[in-house]
Amino acid sequence: MTASHSLPVLMRVLSASLTLAKRAGQIIKDVQMSGSLDIVEKGFNDPQTIADRASQQLIVSSLAKHFPQLTIRGEENIKIENSETSDINDLIDTNLHEVLQASCPNEFRELQEKDLVVWVDPLDGTREFTEGRLEGVTVLIGFATQGNAIGGIIHQPFYVDGNEHGRSVWGIVNSGVYGKCIFNNKPLVGRIIAGSLSHRSRTVIDAVNACQPTEVFQAGGCGYKVLLVLERRVHAYVHASRGCSLWDTCAPEAILKAGGGMLTDVFGNKISYLPTNETSVKTGVLATMNNHEWYAQQIREKITTL
Repeated sequence: MTASHSLPVLMRVLSASLTLAKRAGQIIKDVQMSGSLDIVEKGFNDPQTIADRASQQLIVSSLAKHFPQLTIRGEENIKIENSETSDINDLIDTNLHEVLQASCPNEFRELQEKDLVVWVDPLDGTREFTEGRLEGVTVLIGFATQGNAIGGIIHQPFYVDGNEHGRSVWGIVNSGVYGKCIFNNKPLVGRIIAGSLSHRSRTVIDAVNACQPTEVFQAGGCGYKVLLVLERRVHAYVHASRGCSLWDTCAPEAILKAGGGMLTDVFGNKISYLPTNETSVKTGVLATMNNHEWYAQQIREKITTL
């Protein structure tokens, strides 16, 4: 029996998920190196690759096997096979030293598996992945209870810092942000808005312009753009489109909240993570570290519906 057996369920699930996110990141890198992406189009501007499928297979099958009472919702509509997975102690203990840096808030200590919903985006930024723009590619695993995002992992497999390749940033609401989070210590000049590369409708552009940007930084992937906000590299992420889903936003919202920021829809309304049949965030995404209501108000004055 290892020390992990005495941990709250949330911390056990988070530690296992951190291991799985990193292993999924390696799968994604291996596929990219192979050059054989096996792309299928799920819909307009919505590709899926063998890396998406293999990453989800690993994460969902492993969590379902070892935490059978979890509710798990993954992006890809694929059959999850009962494949061979790592021993539960291996999954939890591999990153336990890192997870033990965090304390589990009292309000989450008694949560059981049945209380948790896990939202999995096995490869956020698939369009960018297929086009070789790899910085914005992430693996997202978010944890929610009673409709609220409470914890999350963003793994960035193609991140490079010297000899270090890949990084994970994770957080728990009311505990903090952990992993390799590198804050920009230089003051941001003007008002820099992160916007979507792949969704450029009139409404998307109008919402960004409503926030009076001095610069618009176009990037792919919800997880990556929220990292830009968290690390103070942009002032806000504005996405006035129905292009995001709950597996895109759960982990980023939890991490941003853990760091003192906010993520809502573009009108400033809370996003619910209850596991219903509706998984689309139909009123867009707004993420900030400061002045969140100001941004939401500017957008409300310009746009009434998406």
